Amino acid sequence: MKKLIFGIDGGGTKSHMAVFDQCGQCVTIGKRGSLNHENMKDSFTQLEKELSAFIKDTLAGIGAAPTDVAYAVMGIAGVDTLKQHATISAMVDRVGLPHYILCNDALLGVPAGCADGVGICAINGTGSSLAAIDHRNVTVQMGGIGYISNEAGGSGWFGTKLLGAVYGELFKCEPKTIMTAMIFERLGISDVKDYIEKITSCIEDGSVKLNELNLMLFKAVALNDPVALDALRESAEHYAGGIAHLAKTMDFPADQTLSVTLAGSGFVKEKTRTLPDLVADGVTKRLPGRTVEYHKLQTAPVAGAVHWASKEAGCKMEIEAIAKSLAEAGL
Repeated sequence: MKKLIFGIDGGGTKSHMAVFDQCGQCVTIGKRGSLNHENMKDSFTQLEKELSAFIKDTLAGIGAAPTDVAYAVMGIAGVDTLKQHATISAMVDRVGLPHYILCNDALLGVPAGCADGVGICAINGTGSSLAAIDHRNVTVQMGGIGYISNEAGGSGWFGTKLLGAVYGELFKCEPKTIMTAMIFERLGISDVKDYIEKITSCIEDGSVKLNELNLMLFKAVALNDPVALDALRESAEHYAGGIAHLAKTMDFPADQTLSVTLAGSGFVKEKTRTLPDLVADGVTKRLPGRTVEYHKLQTAPVAGAVHWASKEAGCKMEIEAIAKSLAEAGL
């Protein structure tokens, strides 16, 4: 079999694999659930079983083996530290892929969305993170580690902000918000005395999920609720500060246009454009005079993994062609 180009986007919610030949044709795709060890009961032990099966089963479906892969790029959620990178790299070695790059899944947004695979990707999806690849091919990933980095983004964070705002109105004399009426309707209650018992029991039994309440907060933003807007301003400052830091500390010359890709449902599906606009304003404040272009990620992040792997294998494929082939294959 011809040598293959191989990409994985292993997310916290869903995972995609794409296998291409060196002529730029998609040979097969694979789909799976979370590949983040932090979401798994047995952590790294379970991840190794899931990852190994995902790779081997997908390749076996086309009559191939790991040794048929010329180059692989795997972006996997939960690869946030050197220790985690070393642990998961050992798993990949045991699978038998001969040449690969392992990174955090946030980095895939750069080759998937930035011109020539150089720039910054800001992700506001299930979680919050920033990633960059500069002109020297240096990679940096920021965030994805929760409270340690004080991340003001991701669906869970927005859900927490909504509940905090409702609690503040009900019990701490804080500003009124239409989110209170929204959550009362969602819970099917009308009396303040029922709120704590109902919301805690619903969160415990899973009938209300924090990472779904973000949709309610964005609906409140569309209705010009000032409390919800304050939450977006806080998030925008978080992202703008991170983007400015990466721009200043990495090889992104000030006289060249900085490419920033916005990824994740909080950026891509947010219809009001309030959050992206606030982020852009915050970046301008921190990087006066810089030309920055923003793009919403329009293709599956695994396309970035394939693009990156093809460059490493010496058969560079254009991201547009990869995205088209993946769309035809069902991604």
